[in-house]
Order: sequence, then C-alpha cells, then structure tokens
Amino acid sequence: MRILLGEDEDKMRELLRKFFEMEGYEVFEASDGEAALEKFYDEKFDLAILDWMMPKMNGLEVAQIMKRERNIKILMLTAKNMPEDEVDALMAGVDDYLAKPFHANVLLIRVAKLLGVIRQDIKQPLVFIPNEKRVLLHNSELTLTKKEYEMLYYLYQNQGLPLTREQILLSVWGLDNENDERTVDSFIRILRDKIGKEFIQTVYGIGYRFELPKE
Repeated sequence: MRILLGEDEDKMRELLRKFFEMEGYEVFEASDGEAALEKFYDEKFDLAILDWMMPKMNGLEVAQIMKRERNIKILMLTAKNMPEDEVDALMAGVDDYLAKPFHANVLLIRVAKLLGVIRQDIKQPLVFIPNEKRVLLHNSELTLTKKEYEMLYYLYQNQGLPLTREQILLSVWGLDNENDERTVDSFIRILRDKIGKEFIQTVYGIGYRFELPKE
C-alpha cells in the first residue's frame, strides 16, 4: 500500500519513512504542503499522513483540498493537542488525528485501521516512547538508566550516520562534563548487552553507527 508522508522536519520524516518501509508500505515524501499536493495530483495513494504545521500550506488546508478532489484516507500528525484542534481537523474531513509525541505502535495500528487491514503484525523491533522515556524491544520493555536511554535515543535519532565518541559524549553528557571517551565505550557495551550487538555497529577509526537490523 502507498502512503504520502507530508512532514517538514527532515529527521522525523526520515524516521517515519524507514519505519513504514519496514512494515512493507511504499512511502512518498513531501517536506511542505505544496509539495504534498503536487505528489497527490501526480500519484495515487491509499493514505496521506500530514503534519499540521507544514510551511507554504498547512496540513489542514492540504487535507481539505485532498478530500474535495479524491476519496483518500488522511491521518493528521501534529503537536497541536488541544481538544478544539482535534475538532477542527475532524470537521475538515481528516479521518484520524494523532498528537505528538506518539507511541509508534499506536501509529501503526491507526494506519492499519484506516487502510482496512484486518491484522497488522508490527515488525519494528525497537519502539521509543519519548514522552515517557521508555523503550520496547520486540514489544518487551527494556530496563534502562536515564543516561542509557539518552544515549540509545541519540543513536537512534541519527541512525545510519557514523558518530564519533566526542559527538556522543557532548550530545548526551553536555559540555560541562568530566567524562572521557572511554565512558562512551562503556555505555555502548552496556547497551549492546541489553538490546543485542546487531543494532550498534563499530565504525573503525571513527566511532559508532546505529542501524535497525534488516530482515
């Protein structure tokens, strides 16, 4: 099934694209409202996932045009989480509404219901719940300290990118810390013990890289 993903935050859009592709969906990206509409007119989609606060044309405006033009399911993702915001979105024809931050499994289930999928097996091995600082590995909760969570989440947010020990140290512990790069190595060993070695790869001569294992 084909999903149009309209999201202006590059990192969020990339994470969502990889997330849905792992579930077997075909994903087309747009970084603003006008680009989302252009793709909508050029292609056929089963579902549009739109961020409300996109530049050039916001997600609500895009959703209203899409609904007038074609019968398409629309899921709104947004940081706007007041009851009146949800009412406005639903009145504009949006089929479902999910406020950020959201549980990744909830997003998958919402998408599956909108698409009429009777059963949706969630294949994503690692699921973050940022507002609660929790992580699920194969649907089982991990026991992590605050710093272990922060390091793992930082690696996950930068998946596919080689990160130096200094980058990790500064990003997780900040400028005013008394730790050295050996601290990073120690925490990497702990995380590998907890989640498995396949997620965090050593990049020789540089540092580490996070990758979701391919099936």
